[in-house]
Amino acid sequence: MPPQDDGRGPRRSAGSPKSPTGGSNSMGMVVLMALPWLMFLLNVLVFSFMYHHYWTLVWGVIIGGFVLSMFFFTLNDRARMGGSWYYFLGVLCVLACTWGTVGGLYNYYTNMFQYWSYDENRAYTNVLPSEPAAGHADAGKIVFSSSARIDTTRAVGYKSGSTYCVAPILDDSQVDRVQYWAAGIDCCPMRGDFNCDDAWNPKARSGVVVLESNQFMVSKHAMYLKAVHMAVTAFGLVAAKEPMLLRWVADPQSIQDGFWRGGIGFIAAVACIYLLLSIIAGTIFQMWSRRSAQSDGLHTQG
Repeated sequence: MPPQDDGRGPRRSAGSPKSPTGGSNSMGMVVLMALPWLMFLLNVLVFSFMYHHYWTLVWGVIIGGFVLSMFFFTLNDRARMGGSWYYFLGVLCVLACTWGTVGGLYNYYTNMFQYWSYDENRAYTNVLPSEPAAGHADAGKIVFSSSARIDTTRAVGYKSGSTYCVAPILDDSQVDRVQYWAAGIDCCPMRGDFNCDDAWNPKARSGVVVLESNQFMVSKHAMYLKAVHMAVTAFGLVAAKEPMLLRWVADPQSIQDGFWRGGIGFIAAVACIYLLLSIIAGTIFQMWSRRSAQSDGLHTQG
């Protein structure tokens, strides 16, 4: 039978409503699950792969995601046939943009900043420990001469939450002037020993520069320089005005590749976790929206 008109417009059946997308409830549920997840993943990806070189474009993408999310809230005020479907979609998209930004920034500063920096900075070979560190200020990776060694007997650890460890990199021609320092975290006692990275590997003659990746966090450089100052005071050393801090390793390329694997692994892990959360949230919100629409239908009939 055709719907009855009581002067307030045709009555809508209280049956199962269609989603505002024009399809079935199952289609609406898929959109609630997929779109926020795709927005989250997009944010993580652009921060990981584009932020280092195109940061303005990345922030444009993030702002665009938030604008789209706000657009769904305005649609919710105009379209009532699907309950609060657009409102829930807007909420999920805002959360996706927010957590995608947080996750993307974390992955960039933890993994991808180091990878891209080592990729674009210079690599020096056969460097003498007595050469001025200022002459290699643009270095990402350094291979020292065969005479280079770490003086573990004059290592120092500075305790500030974690222990920031440093040890001078010297050769046989040096006595007390230090240009380069091996560095690491939580891998030494307060004084006289150093176990960071490949410090005890006789084949290790290389270093990757310790990079300062995030000014919003505690500066590792500042902590390391305090340890350098302690070593200078304790052992009568002379440090360069701007000493270079390095992780002492046998294979610098493997360190760079490790940051890449860490970044890709992070993306894969958070993508799977957020997909599961999106499925759960999409199911709950779709059921809630359907009940809201049915309740509106009953009130209309009344």
